[in-house]
Formats: sequence, structure tokens, C-alpha cells
Amino acid sequence: EYHRVHANQTEDLEMILSLAEVNPLFFGISFFEYQVAYWKMGSEQDFGMLGLGDFEVASMPYFGQTFSIYCLAPQDSPLSGMSMPNAVAAVYGGSAIDTSTLCLANPEGVALDESGYLTVLSQNSSSQMSLFVERVVNHMGATVPKSRSKQLNDLAESIVDGSVSKGSNYSMAELATYLGSKPDWVEFDSQAKCVANRNVAPHVIGSAIGWVCSHAKTFSCDGVFLQCQGSTYKTADFVFSRYYDEVGSDNPLVDCDFSGAAIYASAQLYEGWSGSAHCVSGANPVTITSTTRTASTTAATTVGPETSTTVAEADTTTTTTSVPSEVSTTTTSADAVDVETTTTSGFLEPTTSRGAAHKDTDKEVTSSSLRTAVGQQALLLLPLLLLLA
Repeated sequence: EYHRVHANQTEDLEMILSLAEVNPLFFGISFFEYQVAYWKMGSEQDFGMLGLGDFEVASMPYFGQTFSIYCLAPQDSPLSGMSMPNAVAAVYGGSAIDTSTLCLANPEGVALDESGYLTVLSQNSSSQMSLFVERVVNHMGATVPKSRSKQLNDLAESIVDGSVSKGSNYSMAELATYLGSKPDWVEFDSQAKCVANRNVAPHVIGSAIGWVCSHAKTFSCDGVFLQCQGSTYKTADFVFSRYYDEVGSDNPLVDCDFSGAAIYASAQLYEGWSGSAHCVSGANPVTITSTTRTASTTAATTVGPETSTTVAEADTTTTTTSVPSEVSTTTTSADAVDVETTTTSGFLEPTTSRGAAHKDTDKEVTSSSLRTAVGQQALLLLPLLLLLA
């Protein structure tokens, strides 16, 4: 671990790494440290490649309190003639980071409305606007193929320099109308669904789920598929997609948003999220089939000083289907020796396990099993009785 404060970082680090190349006992160093430790005092705050800027990127709930998350600001390295992170990157053979957007509003996180659009436009950056426009495209259930990225970048640049509207103000509504006209460089997906935005915190998704469930009329949130339960995002996929179908909207920017919790995503996008495709409207419930072996005591007979116990074994196959508002179960019995349990979740590979689950019960002894037990004891005692005679 190394960092000599107020030194020429490139010179120091280059010397250290050159020593590591010729000395088999010295592999190198870990540069100290990534971020300024503001909780420390005095000269301890002189370390760190990155400090905190003034721009609040987001807020974070933590044990009942809300904390601000600030942007990262590079620390200077005057003797190196560059910022601290760029000096370290140069010596280690890495690439310099683009610091121009670190303390700007993230196009991936601003609201998809006029205010968010104007926030990105004020940054006067075509690359930032390109990210925002592509996000709007994605939220309309479409994608921009890599082969058409030039058209996307050209549009973003024309918005920033004003040429798209010949000097007049170009609004978010005009952008949405243009993209809604389905230009040939955008691919729209007929299988797009209103699903949970994976860039949003679970507590935001949860609040949106509560709102939708209180307004839904054609489906019940009590009927969430089993494979969608236990995950806030997949539960939201189930709820949001069905509510959007219920509304019958053709304006996802308005009716599939829920304060940023949702996105009207193409199948190409949501199929890349584990389990999402099995929760959206139109998906089938998952069937879970299992076979378990149970062993129960059916007879306990005492003849003389010895006690014999006869155990009857049976395999039970249970099929459970995850369906809205109900669970159907079918049970059958069959003779088998091994125990095999196969579970299919729809998006995970089937798993198979072997074992035996034994359970003692106090069921009544049947007459046939009792006769079997007594007969076996009699055969064991017959030689002894003959000797005594």
C-alpha cells in the first residue's frame, strides 16, 4: 500500500513498478486510496484520488434516515501535471477517466419529462443527450441497433446545437412525437411490456406496486405467480404489465412510469433480466413436480420376549401449479425404491436430488400387516418350541 502525499505521482509510481519488474520478491503496490476519508481528521484527509463534489446524485434511505449521495470529484496532482486518478491510470497503463460528466445530472436517472429533458439539454453535451434520447426510445418499447447509432448521435447533436428546430426551442413533446412516428433507425417491439425499472431502488418499486394494486380492477395482486413472489422487481413485472394492459394505453411515457419505477421495455431488454419473462402478462405459471418417499410404522407386535416392527413404504408424487389466486395439488401413490425430486422453475435448470424422508406415525394397524408380522414371529419361534417339546 502506497501514497506519498504532495509527491510527483507518476515519477514515484513508475520507479516502484520498475523495481517490481526486476525483483521476484516484490510484486508491486496498492495505491492508497480511492476516495478521501472524510470521517478521518487532519492530514488523513490528504489521501484519496477522488473527493466528493457538490452535486447530489441521489438519496439513500438507511435505518430510518435519508442520506445524500454526492458526485465524485478528482483530486489534483500538481507535480504530475494532471489529476490524481489520471496520473495513476497513466502509470498502470489504463485510460484517463472522463471527469466532465461526473458532477452532472445523469441522463439515465432524470425524469422522462420536460424538466428532465431540459436538465440534460442545459449540459450542452451531445453525448449526454444521446444517452437521454436512447433511454426515451427504450421506454417506448424500442431499441436502436448498433448499426444505426450514427442516426441517434446525429439527432442528439442537432438537438444540442439547435439545428433540429432551426434555432427554435425543441421540446420533449416534439422529441416524443418524432420517436413515436417510428423512424426507420428505431426498431419497435410488439412484445414490449410495462415492467419494473432495474435502475430504481426496491423501496421505490414497492411503493408503486402498492399504488397499482389499489387501483387495479381486472386482476388481483393476491394472484401473483409463485415464481414472481420473493422479488420486488419480478412482482412488479407481474403487476405493472397487467395494469398497463388494463388501462389500454398507447402512451408508455405517461402510463408506464409510476414516478420512474416502471419502463415499457422491449422483449430484448426484459428477457435479459432473470425471471422477468415468466412474470409479465401473457406468461404461463410454472409447474413444480416433486416425488418424496415416506416411511411409516404400520405394525408393532410382541411375541414372547421379542418385539417385531414392520415398516411399509410408499412414494408420493405431488404436482403443484402456480396459478393466480389458487394452488392446485394432485397426489398419487406408487411403489418405488429410490427417491427423486425434480423442480422446474421455468427460468432455472431442473435440479434432482436423492434422499429419504422418514416420518413415524400412529396410524392404525391393518389386519393384513398384523397377520404378516405374527406369521414371521411364529416361523422364528418354531425351532425353539420343537426343542422344548
